[in-house]
Amino acid sequence: MTVLGRRGLQAEAARNGVEALEKLGVHHYEVMLLDLMMPQMNGYDVLTHLAAQPAAQRPLVLVLTAGLEPRPLDTQIVIGMLHKPFDVELLVDTVVGCMGVRMSAAQSAISSLLQTRVEDAN
Repeated sequence: MTVLGRRGLQAEAARNGVEALEKLGVHHYEVMLLDLMMPQMNGYDVLTHLAAQPAAQRPLVLVLTAGLEPRPLDTQIVIGMLHKPFDVELLVDTVVGCMGVRMSAAQSAISSLLQTRVEDAN
């Protein structure tokens, strides 16, 4: 949360999926960072709840995972995935790039950003 705050973004944390859904019921967020492995309610269950909401009411979701083979994710909800450990600056750049954009534009921006990072690493 601190690195996002340094970029001027407001961020809130949830300890688990239940708390995340409670916060989503009260506030509107543009982007949600979602860990798939959380206590009480995992990220997959949170995604199921989000899928039941109208698209205009749910945030863009960037999934964070340590798993190598996550289950298929709904691309109408999930804009991208970062595997742990991830580069913190990549995470921040991705969140900033998603602010105020539509789903298809966010997915394109993330794909382009990740491709650039791969090319720079080589």
